[in-house]
Amino acid sequence: MKHLILGHARDPHAQHLMARLTERGHETGLVETHTFPAGFALSLYPGSEGGTLALADGRSIAFDDIGSVYWRNFGGVQPETTRASRGTSNDVAYYDSMACVRSWFQMKNRTRWFNSWEAFQSHQEKPHQLALVAGEGVTIPRTYIGNDPDRIRAFCENVGETIFKPVYGGAHTECITEKHLAAEHLAIALKQAPITLQEYIDGTNIRTYAIGSQCFSAELLSDQIDFRADRGAQVIPIETPPAIARQAAAIMRVLGLNWTAIDWRRNRDGVYYFLEANPSPMFIGFEQQSGYPIGDTLIDAMTQGD
Repeated sequence: MKHLILGHARDPHAQHLMARLTERGHETGLVETHTFPAGFALSLYPGSEGGTLALADGRSIAFDDIGSVYWRNFGGVQPETTRASRGTSNDVAYYDSMACVRSWFQMKNRTRWFNSWEAFQSHQEKPHQLALVAGEGVTIPRTYIGNDPDRIRAFCENVGETIFKPVYGGAHTECITEKHLAAEHLAIALKQAPITLQEYIDGTNIRTYAIGSQCFSAELLSDQIDFRADRGAQVIPIETPPAIARQAAAIMRVLGLNWTAIDWRRNRDGVYYFLEANPSPMFIGFEQQSGYPIGDTLIDAMTQGD
């Protein structure tokens, strides 16, 4: 079986996984979607779930021979195409290319995706992700998402200490201040985008990497609200409580994940609050600091049955 990496050639995690797969004797290849259709060829046969990829290195691979795909990132299609008005030839070419690639992502064959198109869609729609996870009985912080200034002020007044972050992602978490809640500020900001508000959980950050049935957890010691902004954050390995391992399995099931990094906030009483589950988390730094075999465990899952 072949094992593909979906991403960019210069991405450190794509490079790392390709190198480790090769070292372990597995045939692998890189798919850079942002070069499609000029950079590689894709053939689909609807109704049969069959098809082929003709990679940039000249190899042709049948879908049935693709054991797994590690989804590092999806860079869209056609980097050289300048998007034009709807209906122009360039515009039609863009959407034709995107439809072809996305259809491959969603084919129901034997390929195991780490992770799937559906899982990434859920991650990009975080209100939906939170609702699905809460529906499994997992505790989440009290949350408001929207752009109604009156309801935002009421939420902050009722909840007390509150943090805010983007609905989609792309920026770090911050604490709400009176300056943020000023009428003039809200009037401008909320016409640009809605916002996610959550109660601040006094405690510590926990990250759990879940791969199949295995969990690797660590406490992330940082003085900052968002540990991702703290290059000095310490990674302290901890045992994953059995209840949290069961919740991780439920989260993976409901979100369609084969592997993930789940971010929690553990309060002073030891209660875990779910924050998010990332379908393509960075892991090299975490692996180096914790000693956990994240990469090899991921490869074991990808190549199971070879």
